[in-house]
Amino acid sequence: MTNKPKLRALIVDDESLARTNIRYSLQEFDHWQVVGEVNRGDQVIQSVQTNTPDVVFLDIKMPGLDGLTVCQQLQSLDSPPFIVFVTAYDVHAVEAFELCALDYLLKPFDDVRFHKTIQRVEQLMFNNQQQTQQVAQLKAVADDHLKKLDTLIVRSVGRIQLIDVDKINWLSTAGNYVELHLDDQVILHRVSLSHLEKHLPVNDFIRVHRTAMIRLSLVSEFLTLADGQYAAVLKTGDKVNVSQTYKEKLLLQLGIE
Repeated sequence: MTNKPKLRALIVDDESLARTNIRYSLQEFDHWQVVGEVNRGDQVIQSVQTNTPDVVFLDIKMPGLDGLTVCQQLQSLDSPPFIVFVTAYDVHAVEAFELCALDYLLKPFDDVRFHKTIQRVEQLMFNNQQQTQQVAQLKAVADDHLKKLDTLIVRSVGRIQLIDVDKINWLSTAGNYVELHLDDQVILHRVSLSHLEKHLPVNDFIRVHRTAMIRLSLVSEFLTLADGQYAAVLKTGDKVNVSQTYKEKLLLQLGIE
């Protein structure tokens, strides 16, 4: 049990003895930490924002605001804590669970019942933490993969080509395909330009038109054409249209004011 991360608890009850009972009960669990105690319902939100508890042990009948109202307010926070109601009144149990209470302890409770509450809280808390960590790890792996994308797999009838991203000079749309413009050939890839925009190295390629992306390092000229249109000339000799929508971003990337 000692290898578990600390769980932070806030105790809310207008009776000093009730707060003491919960505090002493939590002391049996070395991975629990009481970060605050409050005796009025209208002080809970501020205490939660200050002490950032994982769990609030919350009485229902209190001065200021009752516990059910406090619970509703807590649910509006970006990261609300879990709620365990601790009360002498069982008439509010259904409403409490409808407000997403994790458990409902009736006073006076014994050690066995309190241990069940702790087990329920820990099971949910640690499962949530593991799921959050797994999602974060998967996202990190995916982000890292996208940042390091260096090869495109292009499939065609009877053929699979591995295209080195470093060899792509620019890209343009062609119906349901994207044309990959290399030095010596143009390769059709069945994918959207928007999809590639999300996956290609952001420091290497820039969107210049709804139909085109170019390698930034290959730009040799920026042209203002007679008809009010714009174009980028690449070192390969290719001239790619630049729309008004993307002009400013391109000029900024080129260091042109």
